Amino acid sequence: MTLFNVKPARRIASGFHPDPTICETPQGTYLMVNSSFEFFPGLPVFESEDGEHWHKIGDAMNRPEQFPYETMDNSQGIYAPTLRYHDGTYYLIVTNVNAGNMILTSTDPHAGWSDPIWVEGWPGIDPSLFFDDDGTAYICGNEGGEPDENGEREPAGIYLSKIDVTTGTVLTKRKRICGGITGSNPEGPHMYKRGDTYYLMWAEGGTESGHMENIARSNNPTGPYEMYPGNPLITNRSTHLTLQAIGHCDCAHFEDDRTLMVFHGTRNNNEYPAQGWVGREPYAVWFDWKDGWPELADQSYDCDLNGHNDSLESDVEWITPGIDSDKQYIVSSGHAMAPATTNNATITVHAAAQSFDLTHGAPMIGTRQTDLRFEFGATLADARALSLGEAGVAVYANSHHYLTIAVRASDANGLIRVKATAHNAGLATIVGTVAVPASAKLRLIVRGDESGYDFAVANTSAFAGGEQLLGHVPGKLLSFTNAGGFTGILLGVYAHGQGNITFNNVHYSVQQ
Repeated sequence: MTLFNVKPARRIASGFHPDPTICETPQGTYLMVNSSFEFFPGLPVFESEDGEHWHKIGDAMNRPEQFPYETMDNSQGIYAPTLRYHDGTYYLIVTNVNAGNMILTSTDPHAGWSDPIWVEGWPGIDPSLFFDDDGTAYICGNEGGEPDENGEREPAGIYLSKIDVTTGTVLTKRKRICGGITGSNPEGPHMYKRGDTYYLMWAEGGTESGHMENIARSNNPTGPYEMYPGNPLITNRSTHLTLQAIGHCDCAHFEDDRTLMVFHGTRNNNEYPAQGWVGREPYAVWFDWKDGWPELADQSYDCDLNGHNDSLESDVEWITPGIDSDKQYIVSSGHAMAPATTNNATITVHAAAQSFDLTHGAPMIGTRQTDLRFEFGATLADARALSLGEAGVAVYANSHHYLTIAVRASDANGLIRVKATAHNAGLATIVGTVAVPASAKLRLIVRGDESGYDFAVANTSAFAGGEQLLGHVPGKLLSFTNAGGFTGILLGVYAHGQGNITFNNVHYSVQQ
């Protein structure tokens, strides 16, 4: 890997929107869908006219019956979709790791998607569809990870079968068509056709610092495949570039002289070692062809650390980890129900006896952190409404790694304590505290920058001196290298205990 072939990449959407998949519509526009893991609504759908400027049109998974599970944990749920258009229908194949592989369909993605068509007998994750010129449909994915009927595990690699997409029936025996170039986590495959040649692209090396994308070609979908001499196609491994862990590509215009490619990557700061925590985000680039191969070889890409409000950095979407089946969270604007994209929202939470894990339902409601520099705040209308437990603002990576600025129910002296706390794998560290009258109207604030998070509180009813700072938490506590997982940061509000808690002016803004 060298730094002599670095090119700029344009971010499509900010905040965690990993595993991008795209396709061209009959109208000449583009659609993109992303993984959503444990968050609901899920499978966000974006549209673009030029492949550079995008806007969200909805979520393919917006009904609970589309997202069945018995139990749920962080970084489970919905993995790595593939979106394809064929004969008037859009097909979205995806893994629900808690239930199996499935297909959603739509004739108009603006109008919604079907209930799942379950794919029986296809193990593994990251399934992909390919429609050949004669209408034959293929499914490909990685090894299943479970022993077969003989007690043997499938070797690592990419597998292929024919499939009936209307029923989810796998029609032929799984065939291993590629083992990768390193054997390390070959996954996320996509198959294409250019002229009479079949191409297979796949991610490899894990979705961390060693991530890469590779490509091979054949005159038959089942192989054998010839590896591209310039593999890896793209990677930023072993560099100091801001953009890291790039890979998991998908393409449109594959048969043309110029092809649109999307991939995901993480923005890391300039610490040593560099740290990133906002999640894997999608990027778009174009490439040309030469001698039957993409004109890419060991290609690296980079981006600005902070955004410029042209990659949906200011977008707000209220989502929950898991499904809010008990309807604990009501988002409104004044007295009216508000759309899921409302900023300056009023959010009412029916407190429940729970923690930040997903055992007892959605533990909070929030919006993605879309930039390192931001401010998120919520005004607690009346802390006395909390009769037991605590309520406040959370910075959530997962149930073992999160930050809170919260109040507890008032004590016998009529005081409440505002406390900022960092939770790191079971170790709770108090960042700062302050005691205020229970009648105070408190605004709880968290701000971010390249180093991490700062917490502050203000009494908006009467507080001489304005804000009171409670302390700083290094971002590396929530980074991938410490917190793990496949998502990013959710900024939101919660109430664990008893009472109906109202947060007013819940607002997110990116600081340029």
